[in-house]
Amino acid sequence: MINFLHLKNQFDSFDGIKIVSFINQERSILVLFDFDAKVAINGANFLIDHQIHLEIPINYPNELPIVFESGEKKIKNFPHINPDNKGTFCLGTELDIRRKMRPDYSLSKYISIIAEFLGTYEYYNKYKVFPYGDRTHGNLGILETYKEIFNVTIIQQVLNLMEVDKLKNKFRNKKCPCNSGLKIKNCHWSTLDTILSDPLEHAQMRKDYILLKGR
Repeated sequence: MINFLHLKNQFDSFDGIKIVSFINQERSILVLFDFDAKVAINGANFLIDHQIHLEIPINYPNELPIVFESGEKKIKNFPHINPDNKGTFCLGTELDIRRKMRPDYSLSKYISIIAEFLGTYEYYNKYKVFPYGDRTHGNLGILETYKEIFNVTIIQQVLNLMEVDKLKNKFRNKKCPCNSGLKIKNCHWSTLDTILSDPLEHAQMRKDYILLKGR
């Protein structure tokens, strides 16, 4: 559960941010701010100047914030604006975001992710390509995330690994669920342990598994 006054003090200390309004609601804290900063993307420097609407759930980090451009919309013709009525930013899959923010989920890291998103837009607008490659939207993007994390290529391999809900020492010599033929201790033990030992990432994988299973 986040604390309103502590959060406001945090935002007051962030460079490049000028708070326009800070509102405590029943289920979230709404922050409207001007973001004026310099961002380096793939060796190129960009100035970002946007008014940002950020909704931070009271139960953060169990639930992640949503963010979109407020006021005059400067971001146009960009594939990573979600097709909703607010035009929320697609900052990556939820697991991508969580892995960038671990271990402490400091909101300064989330602000950095927003800054990177805005800088990536400027880079894309100038060069017509993405600086670091591109993640697909929706369930395909979630699938891409787990393929990268598990270093596998087949959907069933991903689902088999995502089904693992706990690791015990007696499992170490069993065959890995990815069907590599290797014992799990010599294959995906370490990767799974990293996810399962983090309650938030573990819960995210459960949620993503349900989405992918019903795709």
